[in-house]
Amino acid sequence: MIFVKQSKSTNKVLKLFFKVIFSSSVAVLTLISGSAVAEAIVNSVSGKPQNSAHLVVTPKRCIALRKGQVCYLEVDFSWQHAQINDYCLVNTTTSKTIKCWQKQRQGEFNFDFQSTLSNDFALRHKTSTKDLANTQITVAWVYKSSKRAKSTWRLF
Repeated sequence: MIFVKQSKSTNKVLKLFFKVIFSSSVAVLTLISGSAVAEAIVNSVSGKPQNSAHLVVTPKRCIALRKGQVCYLEVDFSWQHAQINDYCLVNTTTSKTIKCWQKQRQGEFNFDFQSTLSNDFALRHKTSTKDLANTQITVAWVYKSSKRAKSTWRLF
């Protein structure tokens, strides 16, 4: 595992590690960004990369104050595939296409996440519903209930 501190050059480092990953047999990249951990796993056979895709989101966790409240978070998606093609980033929880790229094998996208629930995302071929790579943004909260504690004052 390789640990990288968050800085202005994190994106450059991430791109470099993606290049290193594709040249190895099996590699794991772990990027630590505050409380978020993004992992990209690459498998290849006999030194040649498979048609595997990698989708990384940072940060991976959105924290709301109370359960049921909308969580707001600016996230960065980064993906890479061994072949040049038309790809789309899809929110599989809502079945909405977020962004598509034409004739690319890698891409980045900044997204304003807003949800009360955890959401799953996938990288797909533009004309397919088959997921090439998956990731998730989890929604957590500080307090379970939005109800205030009942007053302990009593009038007699």
